Amino acid sequence: MGEWITDTVINLQSRGILRVEDGNHGESRPRPDEFVDVGVAFIRAADMADGVVLFDSASKINNRARERITKGIGKPGDILISHKGTVGRIARAPLNAPDFVCSPQTTFWRSANEEILSQDFLYAYMRSPRFAQEFQVRSGETDMAGYVSLTSQRCLVLSIPPIELQRPIGALMSTLDEKIKLNRRMNKTLEATARAIFKDWFVDFGPTRAKMEGRAPYLAAEIWPLFPSRLDDGGIPEGWTVVPLATLIEINPSEQIARGKSAPYLDMASIPIAGPNPEPYVVREFGSGMRFRNGDALLARITPCLENGKTAFVQNLPEGEVGWGSTEFIVLRSRPPLPKALTYLIARDPVFRANAIRSMTGTSGRQRASNDAISAYFLTQPKNDTLWTHLNNLIAPMFDRIAANDRENQSLAATRDLLLPKLMSGEVRVKDAEKIVRPAT
Repeated sequence: MGEWITDTVINLQSRGILRVEDGNHGESRPRPDEFVDVGVAFIRAADMADGVVLFDSASKINNRARERITKGIGKPGDILISHKGTVGRIARAPLNAPDFVCSPQTTFWRSANEEILSQDFLYAYMRSPRFAQEFQVRSGETDMAGYVSLTSQRCLVLSIPPIELQRPIGALMSTLDEKIKLNRRMNKTLEATARAIFKDWFVDFGPTRAKMEGRAPYLAAEIWPLFPSRLDDGGIPEGWTVVPLATLIEINPSEQIARGKSAPYLDMASIPIAGPNPEPYVVREFGSGMRFRNGDALLARITPCLENGKTAFVQNLPEGEVGWGSTEFIVLRSRPPLPKALTYLIARDPVFRANAIRSMTGTSGRQRASNDAISAYFLTQPKNDTLWTHLNNLIAPMFDRIAANDRENQSLAATRDLLLPKLMSGEVRVKDAEKIVRPAT
């Protein structure tokens, strides 16, 4: 077996083992008029979540901007890390990744010699607690808050085991990653299904329109008759009413936590821009902030978090406990008999979000959505509350599974982070680790 290599990133780069490069700064950076709807993805920190590069929602640049860019040009398989503003967010471009470039906020890390450094191993290494800690320490070396320069990144020291050890370690870590990705894809499908049901029933009024057009029933026999046979003059199902959101949903419901008491805490950074699951909570002494329970939706009310999509559905607090978080959350809680998850589906609805964004007031960079505008947002209310029960029977199991998948992913990630240093040190052999991983996957 070969020898370990311990060296700085800049030396590894000069030896042709590793390449680390950020996006163009200054004159080469894309100009405002060079951003387009269809083009080359321009990846910022906000375009990375849960180890995935969000190419679809990323900003795009035109060919003129792309031709001017000389550095930070990504390739499939690259590992991206955010180094400015949001520091340490990591994602990997898939092998079928579209064309993309790094913004000045992001850096790609790429093995330049797979015979010495496995890209799979490098990805696992960069997500280890050890690397995360070293990277965060570097962010405090300048006067700029949240910044790890390319120069500073290249001063990091990596310890690379022989390739004969890297490959099985990388493969084992990839097995755990694939299970995590599978759970995330399942969650995405479950959420899309729940959102489609909500939109069909309460936004598009699909069952009523189907009846008007003489189409065959497509819902269960006990649900189909609950939808009226025609729309009224206002364009909603006959007998239904339009009510302010606050009639059906509590906004910032009152909850008590004694000052100084330790309780689950979520900050704004923990709230996702896509999907319902926030990052795991931390326990912190209560000072001041919004309070919430399982079954509440959290909506960011401040720019740019609202525009970026930061929204969550709280499901993984300890049973019966009250959590707390940023004062910039709006807490939404369904009134019975509405399904608890309905608040999240509404908070993700594009029309609702556009209304919240239009209501924002305040100084530039500190604008906030209006609680009054959100309270007054109109929702349709069916004549028969039984329809809410049927909706809950369909979507509650979906969100239960989403929460269970999230808990499993946290366990898988903890297993991965625990095993990696033990595998590298030789404390645990790969064959023994495989026995641990196999039941989990």
